Amino acid sequence: MRVKFFNSWKQVIQYSSFIFLIGIASWAASGLPSADWGPVLYPALRSALHGQSPYTIQNYMNPPWTTLFTAPIVIFPMPYARGLLFVLSALAMFYSAWRAKANYIAVIALLLSPTAIGALIAGNLDALVQLGIFLPPALGLLVLMIKPQIGIGVSLYYLIQTWRKSKVKGIVVRFAPVILAYLAGWALFPVWGERIFHQTADIWNRSIFPYGIPIGLWFLWQAVKHENIFFALAASPFLTPYLTFYTYAIVQIGLLHPDVENFIRRDILQISLSLFLWIIMLIFKL
Repeated sequence: MRVKFFNSWKQVIQYSSFIFLIGIASWAASGLPSADWGPVLYPALRSALHGQSPYTIQNYMNPPWTTLFTAPIVIFPMPYARGLLFVLSALAMFYSAWRAKANYIAVIALLLSPTAIGALIAGNLDALVQLGIFLPPALGLLVLMIKPQIGIGVSLYYLIQTWRKSKVKGIVVRFAPVILAYLAGWALFPVWGERIFHQTADIWNRSIFPYGIPIGLWFLWQAVKHENIFFALAASPFLTPYLTFYTYAIVQIGLLHPDVENFIRRDILQISLSLFLWIIMLIFKL
């Protein structure tokens, strides 16, 4: 049986052109600064590719399987990998907006917000990790829980939904991979566990926990009520004791969904959030 990857030469040309454009854009973005990627993420993940512990790099806190997730980027030299991360992160935001059927004004407002700009410039994995909501739950949780400040709301949403439909058996099947991955990670790299529990003391921590819990629970309730994973994504930053300022972009991405129109127009909401975040950032110098 022959497996056909493309239906026509036209598709081959289209995909090749897309890859070529990504390559050019990545090269153009290779000189961008990166507060997280250059000093921490790239050397840590690169070390892991060479069989060394990524936790020899100070301040690296992502779980061990992050290496598998980022390997297609880290295999490239540092400048190009930086540019590729920027391009893929921007595409991830556009993809989420497209899946949410967001209008262009809402998307532009999101991209012009200090949180989205910060996420792209800092060179972290937030925009890529949030794509886990589009994967099958067991695999998606492994991706989302690379950064619990992004995945915790979705984890609770899956827990509730799975209990409703298949009780304990379903929960075991869906959550076993991520739980076992975390347990194995802590056993193999105890320093990783220690760093996680000391994250809240980080000078870049901008969490409003526990004061944001009511907001997070309200979003989680809306997620369960409408069976809408986007709302669960928006809940996450309010349910975690640690995150950086630009991680609040995850809330904005979660609020691109059409169900938001039950309360307020999405373009008005995204413009308001962008302006509010700019004011907060300038006042408190975040």
